[in-house]
Amino acid sequence: MIRRLYDNPRMVILLLTLIAVSGLAGFNTRMTREDPVSKVRWGYVSTRLPGAEPVEVESLVSEPLERILREAGDIRSIESASLQGVSLVFIRLTDEVDDVQQAWLRIQDKVSQAADRLPARASVPILIDEARWGAHTRIVALHGDSDRPVPAGILARWGKELNNRLSFVTGTRFTEVFGVPAEEVLVEIDESEIAATKLTAAEIANRIRARDSEGFDAMSQSQRYSMPVSSSGDLADLDAIRQIVVSSDGAGRQLTLGDLADVSRGERFPRSESAFVKGRRAVVVATRMDEAYGITGWTFAQQEVLSDFQAILPQGLEITPIFDQKSYTDQRAADLYQSLGLGLALVVVVVCVMMGWRAAIPICAALPMTLGVVFLLMIPFGISLHQMSIAGLILAIGMLIDNPIIVVDDLQRRLNHGDVPRDACRGSVRHLATPLLGSNITTILGFTPILLIGGPTGEFMEQLGWSVIASLIASLTLSLTLVPVLAAWCLVPDCDDREVSRHHPSRLYMGLLRFGMHRPLAVILLTVIVPGFGLAVAGSIPEQFFPAAERDQFHFSVRLPTHVSIAETERVAKRAREIVMRHSTVEEVALFVGRSAPKLHYSMVALEDNRSNFAQGLVQLTSASVPLELIHDIQRELDQELPEAQCVVTLIEQGPPAPAPIELRLYGSSLQRLSDLGRQAQTLLMEVPGIIHTRMSLDAGGPRLSLAISQTEAEPLGLDDERISSQIRDYVDGIVVAEMTEQMESVPIRVRLGGAEDVRPERLLTLPIVTGTTPRGATTVDSLATWTIDEQTFSIYRRNAQRCNIVYAYTQAGTLPIQIENAFKEEMRQSGFSVPAGYRFDFGGISYERNSAVGNLLAYSGIVLVLMASVLVLTFGSFRLAFIILLVAILAVGLGMFCLWAFRYPIGIVAIIGVAGLLGLAVNDSIVILSECKAGAAHYRTIPQSVFAATRHVLTTSVTTVAGVLPLILRGGDFWPPMMIVIAGGIVGATVIALGFTPACYLLLGGDRSTTV
Repeated sequence: MIRRLYDNPRMVILLLTLIAVSGLAGFNTRMTREDPVSKVRWGYVSTRLPGAEPVEVESLVSEPLERILREAGDIRSIESASLQGVSLVFIRLTDEVDDVQQAWLRIQDKVSQAADRLPARASVPILIDEARWGAHTRIVALHGDSDRPVPAGILARWGKELNNRLSFVTGTRFTEVFGVPAEEVLVEIDESEIAATKLTAAEIANRIRARDSEGFDAMSQSQRYSMPVSSSGDLADLDAIRQIVVSSDGAGRQLTLGDLADVSRGERFPRSESAFVKGRRAVVVATRMDEAYGITGWTFAQQEVLSDFQAILPQGLEITPIFDQKSYTDQRAADLYQSLGLGLALVVVVVCVMMGWRAAIPICAALPMTLGVVFLLMIPFGISLHQMSIAGLILAIGMLIDNPIIVVDDLQRRLNHGDVPRDACRGSVRHLATPLLGSNITTILGFTPILLIGGPTGEFMEQLGWSVIASLIASLTLSLTLVPVLAAWCLVPDCDDREVSRHHPSRLYMGLLRFGMHRPLAVILLTVIVPGFGLAVAGSIPEQFFPAAERDQFHFSVRLPTHVSIAETERVAKRAREIVMRHSTVEEVALFVGRSAPKLHYSMVALEDNRSNFAQGLVQLTSASVPLELIHDIQRELDQELPEAQCVVTLIEQGPPAPAPIELRLYGSSLQRLSDLGRQAQTLLMEVPGIIHTRMSLDAGGPRLSLAISQTEAEPLGLDDERISSQIRDYVDGIVVAEMTEQMESVPIRVRLGGAEDVRPERLLTLPIVTGTTPRGATTVDSLATWTIDEQTFSIYRRNAQRCNIVYAYTQAGTLPIQIENAFKEEMRQSGFSVPAGYRFDFGGISYERNSAVGNLLAYSGIVLVLMASVLVLTFGSFRLAFIILLVAILAVGLGMFCLWAFRYPIGIVAIIGVAGLLGLAVNDSIVILSECKAGAAHYRTIPQSVFAATRHVLTTSVTTVAGVLPLILRGGDFWPPMMIVIAGGIVGATVIALGFTPACYLLLGGDRSTTV
């Protein structure tokens, strides 16, 4: 192969052309993103059971759903929240499942089966997965262009039209609408009219329903034609509704709906949600792009639709962008490409200086060739260009250059010894194939665990490992084929025979090597000081498993007591917005009341639906990053000025979504005991520095009016508990009976009590109850029941078929949650916190995700270490030499820990992956040294002479590796520096170990018996 390439330059030129063209094709066809695409492993099933207490919802809906969902398989955990009339069952898939889409289809099948096992009055269970858990690509708001209020109907109609148009943009996966005002036709009946007419709300609703005609009623047939026959009962306007006859007597007198009720059209009150942008009522449309499309083309297409839509908007409305993923994607790509270019430039400079310009030609040519092969491989593997894959290329720059450097350096020495270029080329490949294969496999094995972590963390990081491994494989292949041929064409024998002064650095270095090899124990002790210190201080390094995302945004939440109305929540949320807007670096705040905000980032949690006591704000800054001082100031101001609310200001961070940084999960059967234990835990948590707020999943539900219906009073009147409760429910909540059709829009018609938005206990007790006797009569609620005021159960939470109370703890921005959690555990131990028999607790939050990712990483690390040892034994044919390399790997871990400690970086998933990669990198130089020592023994060279011969390419490969990652270190931030500091600092230390520790160990363990010092 080598001889054929050397003798056939045309083949080499064709191969180089093919690599260049294929690489450009691969680069140009790759989709650009900010982050890797993560599979959606979270979802929930929503089911309504009108009028049911949480205990009923738990037994009738949540438990049956949990049981049948377990049969679907691939489920890691099932949690449920049983609320007043609503069941939410949360599902998380296992990290091991690959075909996530098929898993959700199986779960959907089980949800469909479960519908038949639920009570008749329960709604059809709805599975919500990707639409609520995937991050949005673009978010826009429709609102008034001034502070003058826009009518709710106009805002709703144009908001729906905007959503409709955006949903049909090519490449749009789904859209989600926030804050759309819900219009309805309200038929309000006064208590006195009910008492006078003896008609219940349900009976009036039936009259309206009977009047509404849907479709044609019959078909007129003849021999020549057919004609549909339709009644004229469509409810087209308010007058048609008012003219509906609800009763008549024998004398021909008729009572119309307009006679006994007020009929009006307006926004439903109380509204379930609202949104505010620029302080004005808004409809927000969030869209997500399909993964198969490029963000640049898709954004351009959507912007064209928005421009056309803006042109037809009525005066007084405008569109404001809230979030655009493309701007962050472009900025991230530009920064990383700049770092990639700088890394390439630094590597080229280092190679030219240390290897000479002739040697630099084939070595530097290997860089674009390797990148071309990697871009080509991205096509069949479906790899996109994002911060992880590009950073993997940056990290690989210094590594992939190692192979060409070693090959070119060995070939140069052979030329210097008189070999002809063709023989030198073949000899270098034969001599280096095995050690290069072994060193590259060990490096690849060091990055292999990244591919095997699995789950959300693995999906986020795996393409970094893929880029490094693909680069190493491409580099090795080219270094054993094209690179030696190019080197043989470029290099000439070194004819520099000038006498070297005894003070020349090379002589001084050789003397140092001889001195050290006469004292191997001293060399070993000196070289293990720093790694040993790193291993010793590893336990004291703070832990931050997931770093903050580099965004110019953050978000805050406002949570009030559960019984608070949405109008009060809006008032408090607007006040919170004013507090945040006081800061000059804040550009805008978008408020979402009654539900979670759209997701700007994959790590955000969107679980708060139909929560009148909850609001969330998305904050856009004018600065490029989020200063911690700003977060702390806003948190302090919100706590001081809004004491009635629980406000939490949150940075956007990397990592899987978690409702809170720290979660204590208490399990047991008694709700009261779980609540008591939760309060004890909350008290302990607030004593731990760094905790700003806590809450429980067993929220206090607020006051409840309980009615005890007397059968002795109700039975003679033809009433029972169900009839009485249904009349009260119909009066207060209303009955949606039909729809008023207006062009292409349908507006629901609701029948309810007049002024039902303000039904206080004293009014409710005097509501008329129509009797079931003949003739009909009317009585009042208080004549049929006795009443009490008690505390309601707002929710019942379950996890994996057990009742559970989760205590959520929110930490101050910038603190390390795992450190705070450890302090809380110590506080629990010192206070003697314990749970009764039959109860237990565990922890969730960040530590749960950390343990999951680290557990997966460690599960494969043992296999990787055994494989690495096997490769080393087969490479050297010696257990002793493999043992030396494994000692070097252990010292490399110590070097990584020392670098984190010295530069004050916390240890997290990025740093851990850096240490794993360092294991493979650190042993490469030692493998080269041991190979030289073995080869030198065959030629009767001493160990110092062998080490001296390998020093140039050891130093060059180490410096190029550091140069390759240096741009990401200089770029700063919280994400990349920990990994790159570990690798850069570790490589520097590993070079010293390779030149000192490794030959000293080789000498002590025997080496070759013919080797002399």
